[in-house]
Amino acid sequence: MKHLTPLPIILLVVAIAGCGEEGAVQTGTPTPEEGAVQTTTPTPEAATILGGWWLTPIPDVESAIERAKEAGAADKAKPRFRGELGDFVVVGSGEGGGYPCPERYQPGTNPERSELYFELPGSTIDMVGSCQDTIISITVNVGDGYSRAGRGYFVGPKLEEPFDAPADRLKLITVGGKPALAVLPIPDHFLSTTQVAVIERFPSEEAPGITLWAQSVGNLDRAIALAEQIMGMR
Repeated sequence: MKHLTPLPIILLVVAIAGCGEEGAVQTGTPTPEEGAVQTTTPTPEAATILGGWWLTPIPDVESAIERAKEAGAADKAKPRFRGELGDFVVVGSGEGGGYPCPERYQPGTNPERSELYFELPGSTIDMVGSCQDTIISITVNVGDGYSRAGRGYFVGPKLEEPFDAPADRLKLITVGGKPALAVLPIPDHFLSTTQVAVIERFPSEEAPGITLWAQSVGNLDRAIALAEQIMGMR
């Protein structure tokens, strides 16, 4: 049986964690090293992921909230990274084309006919994007209630990702032998969102590239596992 943190607490923590001024934008290329992903293990009294990938009750709620507030504020005070990282380009929110369309995106139909289609147990389709009668993106809500995933086309020599994070929370990794960029969780922030973007196929003259992404709360391993499931590795 899944144990969920009471919704009012989640809403309160999310509101508190969002406090603080937006950080400055950092440009340039940091030097993250590829390798195994280091995730932050929450302290027992603030743990939300125990023995699985679902939220559990927080014994010391007030302390956990205070630490999350401080951690979120410290993270927002850091400059946001913008620039190239390996095969990726980190851009601001709302920037980046992904897949250019000469007309406004439209809701797509019959996603199961697209090469972008994928299935995750318990997931439901949230959004299907279409351009000139071609499906260009599929987004799903995962059955655990706090994870999302998607797959889409992109063009250009590098994949543009609108990741809102400082350089020390961006890490180049590989998922299933494919290049990937991970957003690490905010240390000591039990409701921090983590995300991974994978380049599944690079663009060519014959076809656009394919990227897939997955995000979860507080657990990068969960996001990576979802990406691997989409790729058919699990």
